[in-house]
Amino acid sequence: MIACHSSPGARATGRSTGSRVALAAAAAVLAGATTLAVAQGPRLLPAAAAQYNNTSDQLNRAKAALHGGRYADAKAGFERLAQAGNPDAQFYLGRMAAGGMGGPKDIAAATAWFRRAAGQGHAESQARLGSHYFLGTGGLAQSYPEAARWSRLAADQGHGGAAYNLAKLYHKGGEGLAADPAEAQKWGKIAIAKGFPDPFKDAPSGPKHTATALAVFAEGQKHYKAGDMTRAVEAFRRCAEMGDAACQLQLGWHHDVGKGVTRSDPEAVRWYRAAAEQNHRVAQYNLGNMHQLGRGVPKSCRAAVEWYARSSMHNYPPGLYGLGRMYQFGFAVKEDRPKAHALYRQAAALGDHKAREALATFNSFVWPDQRSRDIYLSRVERYFGTISGCQATADVTRTPVTCFVPVIDWNPKTWQDC
Repeated sequence: MIACHSSPGARATGRSTGSRVALAAAAAVLAGATTLAVAQGPRLLPAAAAQYNNTSDQLNRAKAALHGGRYADAKAGFERLAQAGNPDAQFYLGRMAAGGMGGPKDIAAATAWFRRAAGQGHAESQARLGSHYFLGTGGLAQSYPEAARWSRLAADQGHGGAAYNLAKLYHKGGEGLAADPAEAQKWGKIAIAKGFPDPFKDAPSGPKHTATALAVFAEGQKHYKAGDMTRAVEAFRRCAEMGDAACQLQLGWHHDVGKGVTRSDPEAVRWYRAAAEQNHRVAQYNLGNMHQLGRGVPKSCRAAVEWYARSSMHNYPPGLYGLGRMYQFGFAVKEDRPKAHALYRQAAALGDHKAREALATFNSFVWPDQRSRDIYLSRVERYFGTISGCQATADVTRTPVTCFVPVIDWNPKTWQDC
């Protein structure tokens, strides 16, 4: 597993809370939240302060347009600031180009914007360049030395994903980069402290695929990319009936949204469940959403919590976020903000933007006194520490629900109210 960033594309479809996501190819997505230490310096002169506030306001308006799906407005706002040298705006333009937001994907343009922002010390952009060099993606040739260079610049600013990548890089080394066990351990500990799984251990096992099913799945992908949804569904159905979890997930999504086949919630649930029972983390999350919304199955907040917990066992960011929301609002479980905070923190560390927004709200809370704050944060830390423990024992105990959601947490009064 490599800590990197994914972009929305033809093979993955998602919605907001209560959404379902379909992946047409397996992808491990780990992204780190940036933590910057800001030193106290001299106060800005009035003119400089006004300029700073104006830039900040413009950036916030462009971000609001982006989150609202008004891509043309967002792009125009970011471009004005980016051309003036603002690294945050340059990063967002890169993100839009990489994700095809408001236009076709343009990987070369995305990488160029990331490089401009990274050159100004923008940690998230530095981390993305590091990931691209590590994987040989983003239009860049694979280069371990360059991957280590950019990842270190980001990790030195507290970027967890970059620290994770450095641990992987130095663990085994590669062409042009010697293995360094001490460096690997150093960065591995930092990554784990920021919510990443142990970079030296294998992730929990997922569903297996036969060569025949993979070939049929590839055929379905080909038709999907060509826009022939009917033939894509036919192919995905063939390999789904072979028992392949990825095909079952994709077929469920087609029934969910009605592409290439008549929309049917019961059929979507049927195929999501088939994949979820094979430990497919995305299908588990999707099935949780179907239960939460009461689509294709009777509404059940408890079942939603159970499936979100099973998805969280595989460190799936939307699953962690979904489980966090259930704890935050007391849906099927007793309201527990520290637990929600810990789950959001883990999801945010892995790149979930909704979790980052939720975390920002939690972090802005004003405490009545220091003692209350310390008690709350100690609970957050304690539960945060249990997350990795639950994930580490998932394949052994086969009891992820009781590990993530102890019996004492259930609240029967809200089992149907979410």
